[in-house]
Amino acid sequence: MTLRDPTHTGPDHTWYEHRRSALSAGSNWPEGSRSAAFILIRVHALEINTPQDFTRDPRWRIDFGNYSPEYRSHSLMEYGNRIGVFRLLDFLQSLGWKVAAAVNGLVAHENPWLIRDLDRRGVEIVASGWSASRMVSSAMSPEIETELIRRSRDAIAEATGSVPRTYSSQDYGYSIHTARILSSLGFSAAVDWPNDEVPFSFGEDRKLLIIPPAAELDDAQMVVGRRLQSPRWCGHLAEALSYWKEHALSGSVLVLPLHAWISGAPHRFTNLRQTLTAFDAQSFWQAAPLEIEAAWRKQH
Repeated sequence: MTLRDPTHTGPDHTWYEHRRSALSAGSNWPEGSRSAAFILIRVHALEINTPQDFTRDPRWRIDFGNYSPEYRSHSLMEYGNRIGVFRLLDFLQSLGWKVAAAVNGLVAHENPWLIRDLDRRGVEIVASGWSASRMVSSAMSPEIETELIRRSRDAIAEATGSVPRTYSSQDYGYSIHTARILSSLGFSAAVDWPNDEVPFSFGEDRKLLIIPPAAELDDAQMVVGRRLQSPRWCGHLAEALSYWKEHALSGSVLVLPLHAWISGAPHRFTNLRQTLTAFDAQSFWQAAPLEIEAAWRKQH
């Protein structure tokens, strides 16, 4: 990465070009829709024995400290993979939402049946690092980061027979090497970098397409990080959906990230069900990441 003189206009790096989306929004998506949409279910695993010398999101530490073995956080994520993901998927698909799943390599390795079942149900499988215990950061060497992402890709490919081309980082963790590593491993799109509402090319060579998620609506950010009660979080979600329906930029995307172990829990799912049932999913062009990428590249 080359850093730019901070006195110059634009970003202080060369990963993407600065722009104002309201002035540079693209053409409508297929079906004449201004905005495309899908829901990204995060299917993650926390290693029960905390690995040393790795970074993880501090929100997953338990209330009384950081222990190993860590049964509580491990069990919560296991609940999401056993129960929560199916509760969400059954409901979302019944409403007509397109669903993609950001899957840790550890989940694909230990539970390949789960990944095959999601694949059979028309869910695009998105690679998402190895585990929630190993978040990518610039403190990690490029060799270790490459190996983590490669292992995740290969575990999914072994489970489904298809190599994933889309990536979504673990807990929004990136390093200065990530874009180059993703391109070298055959990824062409990433559901990351929530700095826009319109997809954009990324990386030094601009080969990677970024499909920005609505991170401010992410259940982990709102419910776990900011400790909003489910009714209040879903109130924000309802307001956002209503606004997006009326004022979406042409060529924009709405990606709602939901964690299987958070939104799939019954006491949160009830509010989410009420909110999404009241909204017409067909207000958007329902499309998976690879469909969005194909349409975007056709226009550009």
